Amino acid sequence: MSFDPAMSDPDMDISAVQNFIAANSLPKESTHEPNLHHLALQIAHNLRFQHEWSEIRLHYHFQEGSADAAGTRPVISGLPPKRLYIHPDEQIELLQKQRNAGKAGWPDVVTEREWVLPSHLREPWTLRRFAQVFDRLSTIPPNLTGGPPMLDAERLEWSSQPGKPNHGGSSVSQGSNSSGTASAGRQGGEQNPWRLNQPKRMLLGTLDDDSNVVYYIVHDGIVKPRQN
Repeated sequence: MSFDPAMSDPDMDISAVQNFIAANSLPKESTHEPNLHHLALQIAHNLRFQHEWSEIRLHYHFQEGSADAAGTRPVISGLPPKRLYIHPDEQIELLQKQRNAGKAGWPDVVTEREWVLPSHLREPWTLRRFAQVFDRLSTIPPNLTGGPPMLDAERLEWSSQPGKPNHGGSSVSQGSNSSGTASAGRQGGEQNPWRLNQPKRMLLGTLDDDSNVVYYIVHDGIVKPRQN
């Protein structure tokens, strides 16, 4: 059941997260699970206002052609304020370019769009379940152009069904690219060859009962460990 601020005690303060969830609740005819939708909204709110992410969108049909696309849980895509992961070999290449240019220190690195899988601490995750999610994800989250990104707590871009208007106060996002190569998923528009040639990755956003959220980087397979 979604939270309805109108039914609450007038003397009780309503949090920004509760208002956000109430303003972006699922339509009555939706076949998606409200609890998973609300969980995704809470993670999206945390990304935007606690970690300063931008261009946050909620995806249900994030991989065309999946057998159970209608019943799948939502995932989030967004742009963090700085790069979250750099492959060790890319790190060596970046430092070498800095040295060749006669510069010292770490270079400015363009941020990249990331997938985020909303979850709860009590959920039992297995390698099979993670593999099923990765099978539905494109390598790089698409740069959706169907409407403006979420800029405040009153509006969230989410694609319920491609081509149909949403109810979040903004236009619907276009469908995602299943190959992950037509969209850069990167600030500035260019593709990062290091990411295209590496295993898929996502952030596992885990919500606890006390509303704290912890994020883990999860790769679809074995990757080279970071070097100090």
